[in-house]
Amino acid sequence: MPPSDHGGRRPGAGRPAGEPSQRIRVPESQVPGVLAYLEAYRSPAALEAPRPLSLDPSTVALTAFLSRVPAGVPSMADADVDDVVDLNEHLVLPGHAPSTFIIRVSGWSMIGAGIFDGDEVLVDRALAPRQGDIVVAMVNNELTIKRLGKVDGHIALLPENAHFKPIVFREGETLSVWGVVTRSLRTLR
Repeated sequence: MPPSDHGGRRPGAGRPAGEPSQRIRVPESQVPGVLAYLEAYRSPAALEAPRPLSLDPSTVALTAFLSRVPAGVPSMADADVDDVVDLNEHLVLPGHAPSTFIIRVSGWSMIGAGIFDGDEVLVDRALAPRQGDIVVAMVNNELTIKRLGKVDGHIALLPENAHFKPIVFREGETLSVWGVVTRSLRTLR
């Protein structure tokens, strides 16, 4: 019988020897989230990628005030409560929780955009990147955060610090955008 080109034993394939498998059931409403989680874990950046936000996030309700606080001359604060804000709904785009991650930034190449070493950014992998977006991209098998733009007609990753050089992609080179930055979070105390 000739050897088959499919099926059979392959080195490194399947579950570890002797480890039992189990079939699980997932509510239909949770299938997109589970699939997004698995896709993110199977991506080339899985080793460097942070874990996704919980598929069933807890609600954090904070009181929001209608009035704004001026950063200049002090004024009387309104005691009128406008609403209660759920941070999940406030920070994550509707329906994008499974594709939204928090990444801690390392380095100073984005200070002009107000993103500093140690800040955390929310990154949405479901958004299509557009020129001008701040993105997390895979360059030489490492994640980096830069602004998506162009240099001399070539796609480039642009730093927001004059001490850093743009990463320019020439013909034949490919850029892999891991996700689009939607928010920056900074700890002040």
